[in-house]
Amino acid sequence: MSNKVSLRIDNDLLRLLGFNLVALITTMGRDGSINAAPHAWVTVVDYDPPQLLFSVNIEHDTYRNILETKEFVVNIPSADMIMEIWITQKRFPYGINELEEANLKAFPSDRVKPPRIKEWKAHIECKVLWTKIIGSACLVLGSIEAISIDRDLKGLDIKERAIALRRLVFFSYQRERDRKKWMFCEMGKVHILTEKDGEAEIKTQMVLFRSSTPLQKNQATDNFKG
Repeated sequence: MSNKVSLRIDNDLLRLLGFNLVALITTMGRDGSINAAPHAWVTVVDYDPPQLLFSVNIEHDTYRNILETKEFVVNIPSADMIMEIWITQKRFPYGINELEEANLKAFPSDRVKPPRIKEWKAHIECKVLWTKIIGSACLVLGSIEAISIDRDLKGLDIKERAIALRRLVFFSYQRERDRKKWMFCEMGKVHILTEKDGEAEIKTQMVLFRSSTPLQKNQATDNFKG
C-alpha cells in the first residue's frame, strides 16, 4: 500500500509547496510616477546570460508600468520588513508612491530608471526582454543589468550572506470573515501577520527541531495601524 495521499489543488497548497521568496518590485510609469509592490513568484532562470522571470497580475500597476517603460528593480527585503511589505500590497490609486506610504526611501539605480529601496539589503536591476499573458497573470522576463548589496555584506562568504540577508519566505494567505492572515518564515522563525479593521499584528514563533518534531516558542508581537 502506498504511503501517499492525493490532495485537492488549491491556492494555499500551491503557496506552501511553492515556498516563494518575497521581493518588492519597483517600476516607473511613463509619467515618472513610482510604484512598489510585493511579489513572490520571482526567480532567476538563467545564469549566462543572467535573466530573471516574475509573474504579475495584469490588473496591477506593476504590469502597466512594465508595458510603458520596460524596466524594473527586484528589491530583496529582510524579515524585519513585514509591516512595510503589508503596506505596499494595498491597492492605492495609480500614481501614489507606495514607498512614501510605507516610509521607505528611494534612491537611484545604476542602470535603470526605477529606483532601489534604501532599507532593503540587495537589489537586482532588470530590463524587460518579453512579456507573455497566461490567464490573469503576465510572465515578465528581464535581463539582469546590475546587482548591488549593502556594503557590510560584501566581505561575507555565501553562507554568511544567506544568514545576514534574512530572506523572507511567503507560504500562506488566508481570509476568515473580517480577518486576513499572511504567513511568512525565515531560518528558524515563522511570522504571522493578521489584519483586522485596517490594523495589523505580527506574531513571531521560534521553531526548534528536535528529532522529527518541530517545537514552537512564541517570541514577540508587533502592532501597526494602517
